[in-house]
Amino acid sequence: MLDWSLYTSYAEVKELKKNTRLFRQGDVVNGFYYLKEGKVMISVLRDDGYERIIDFVYAGSLLGEQLINRTASFTTATLLTDATLYFFSIDQFEQLTGEHPEVSKQFAYSLINKIRMLAQINTILNAPLEVQLAHYLLNLHEKNGSHTINLTQKSISQYIGKSRVSIWTVLKNWKSEGIIEITNQTFILKDVKKLREKRGTLSIDR
Repeated sequence: MLDWSLYTSYAEVKELKKNTRLFRQGDVVNGFYYLKEGKVMISVLRDDGYERIIDFVYAGSLLGEQLINRTASFTTATLLTDATLYFFSIDQFEQLTGEHPEVSKQFAYSLINKIRMLAQINTILNAPLEVQLAHYLLNLHEKNGSHTINLTQKSISQYIGKSRVSIWTVLKNWKSEGIIEITNQTFILKDVKKLREKRGTLSIDR
């Protein structure tokens, strides 16, 4: 995996505060970001006006790669913490790849995975509650590399788009099955294999 911190001299550094919107659904940005420090929420606005969380981006990752071709963004990116980012404009990226051709291959790989994820958003949003919830927890597990996940029922509800009562019913069933353990706002994944079975074939490559 490419260490983008080695190429930040080609980008513009941005120190931004929590709740800042990096870009909104429909914006044309003409570049992409490397997240040095912080956490970003990716969401989409449904036709009925409800905002759905579809992903989280953590330090060391790119975001907005799909915007490099000057198309309107399909998603909104919001900072969940204060953050340090580096913005690569199209011109800066062309200079970077001209001097470091190896970057192009890694960027293309990241872009393909991002487009694949965006193309499957409708599948995620229309999946049954158990499948969406399993996907959400596994996504956080794979990004963090930890079986322990800190999150609130409110954030789960915003991601799934269902009532907290419905979500809590599923979580209690999984707890009784020994799949997860819940303590306050901490979820411990005790049986990742079973959770993957709950998700089924719905898998997003990153």
